[in-house]
Amino acid sequence: MRKLFLTVLAVLAGLTLLSVPSTAQAAQSSKALVSCPGSKAETGDGITIRVYYVVYGSNCQVNHVQAWSAAGSKYGHFNLFGPYGWSDNSPTKSWGWGEPYNSYPWVIAWPDHLWCAKFYNENNQPITDNICVTI
Repeated sequence: MRKLFLTVLAVLAGLTLLSVPSTAQAAQSSKALVSCPGSKAETGDGITIRVYYVVYGSNCQVNHVQAWSAAGSKYGHFNLFGPYGWSDNSPTKSWGWGEPYNSYPWVIAWPDHLWCAKFYNENNQPITDNICVTI
């Protein structure tokens, strides 16, 4: 009877281990983007955002984000934001057509990450919608 009881316990323990995911399954691949290096851009509501990503070590990283006016001069500031809570504001000033604001987040680039820009006037009121690019 004791052997039967120990055998049943061993079988139940084995089944429990099968239902727990291994750390190898839970870890993400070290290859973030297949198409690295590259860049993507989106224009809308009078501004453009461009995201550049490069190979860095064994990962693909977003190394450069730009926003600029695609429709005449604007006075105010750009807010750039992306995954992991990353956000950056440009100085408030007069931005000429095509004059870029550059930011360098250096974060790992994963597929389907959304990177956005928005323009605000001198009173911190939004002038544009969120213009976003998905990498």
